[in-house]
Amino acid sequence: MRILHVIAGVGLRDGGPSVAIRGMTEALVAAGHEVTVATTDSDGAGSLDVPLGQPVMQAGVEYRYFRRNLPGSWKFSWPLTRWLWQHVPRFDVVHVHALFSYSTIPACRTARRRGVPYVMRPLGTLDPWGLGQRAWKKAPYLRLVERSHLDHAAAIHVTSEAEAAALASLGYASTTRIIPLGVPVPAAVPRLREAAAPVRLLFLSRLHPVKGLPLLLEAMRRLPSDLPEWRLTIAGRGEGSYGAEMQELARDLGLGERVTFCGAVEGEEKEKLLRRADVFVLPSQSESFGIAVAEAMAYSLPVIVSRDVALGREVESARAGLVVPREADALAAAIARLVRNPVEGGAMGGRGRALVEERFSWAAAASSLQTLYSGIARPRLELGRRDDALATPPRIA
Repeated sequence: MRILHVIAGVGLRDGGPSVAIRGMTEALVAAGHEVTVATTDSDGAGSLDVPLGQPVMQAGVEYRYFRRNLPGSWKFSWPLTRWLWQHVPRFDVVHVHALFSYSTIPACRTARRRGVPYVMRPLGTLDPWGLGQRAWKKAPYLRLVERSHLDHAAAIHVTSEAEAAALASLGYASTTRIIPLGVPVPAAVPRLREAAAPVRLLFLSRLHPVKGLPLLLEAMRRLPSDLPEWRLTIAGRGEGSYGAEMQELARDLGLGERVTFCGAVEGEEKEKLLRRADVFVLPSQSESFGIAVAEAMAYSLPVIVSRDVALGREVESARAGLVVPREADALAAAIARLVRNPVEGGAMGGRGRALVEERFSWAAAASSLQTLYSGIARPRLELGRRDDALATPPRIA
């Protein structure tokens, strides 16, 4: 099957979706499909140093990068628009990632005009918290632009029951399909910690207001004074001055040398943090899935998450960690519980890893996506047809 994924950016500064799409597409290639990703050269506020407009092969996936014509988060790209209009007919199905980004407009409208079914993945943008951010702008945009894209999607891909509920409240229950994301599952390594060593807590995510970092720091301040020694590592890329603001907050709360900010981590450095940690914490205000939580469980870490993390339902059901309200005292109590009870935390970590192996592997995600695509893809005999006479892209506005 020939599958096209369209996403506004795949740079690491663009957050979790840029990581998830690599795992998703590589798993589809491993399952025997031809996969192309069409995207821009966006890397947060900067640009990726990549060849533009030509195929770039990465782990079996063909990437096509196109220059943004305007700065900003909308990521307008006329070269991407032209390429989509010319090449979408070559694919069986198009998978479009995110709403409220420019690339969604030409991807959905070209697929519809060219007779290719498309799957829409909102990336949590329709969750209550997401819609509440800049609602004055998002509400009319959703009504005038994105509603049409959702209405004509062959399916809407969500990654959790919580995200599915948000779509159902907007009237899209019948086309919504729940397919969780996956994470790599590392080789199992026993977790051995010396009795006198501090308990190592880990926050690993973007440093962004939605992630609940001020709440976590306040909870750490409220931990009982008789608690065993602990250390908190905060790992992740900050946006603008936010990282510096959080470091200043940690100092103001008197957390001193107990809290370490180590910036963005990837590859071996990230793996070392996950292997050395004892407990993972993410008190986010909104997570349509929670891929960092799944990664932590893959490393046998017990997790503490807020009720607003969609994966929290699975964590609670599997008894793989603690799910708490977004209150400093409740979060502090959960942290103290696992700091005092390493045996309980170890058992939670083991159940979390089993949960990931069973439900959150990329192979399982690819299998479910393959079933979804097969049910909506157009007949194979149409694939060779290409309407070169329609050389001009449709109007976007």
